[in-house]
Amino acid sequence: MKYLKFTMMALLLLILLTGCDEEALTGIKQLDVNDLPYRMAESVETNDGAVYIDVREDYEYNEAYIDGFENYPLSTLEDTYMELPKDKEIIIICRSGNRSMKAGQYLKEQGYDNITNVKGAMLDWKGETKSNN
Repeated sequence: MKYLKFTMMALLLLILLTGCDEEALTGIKQLDVNDLPYRMAESVETNDGAVYIDVREDYEYNEAYIDGFENYPLSTLEDTYMELPKDKEIIIICRSGNRSMKAGQYLKEQGYDNITNVKGAMLDWKGETKSNN
């Protein structure tokens, strides 16, 4: 009987957690990479001051980056995050979405409230890129 009760509680918890969206769990908004051009155009149009950062390592960024994104490698973010404004939205991208979520969580811990992760990241980006190589 205890086993059945435990199993039912575990299933209920699983259902509740899968029903929650990622933003509710992490406090980090999610922006699909396909919507990124529209979001960037909105920033230009409204001059909202959103800051776009790419947390890949320098060598990855220099190979191919999206114009408008500044490079803040996750490996050095602890030393550079203070340069980012706390009163503006910070939109974060990386190669696959893992490092950008880690960066977003770190920034949340440092008191940043308006964080957006680009889902799909550079792996799914179909737009133009620039290169420093």
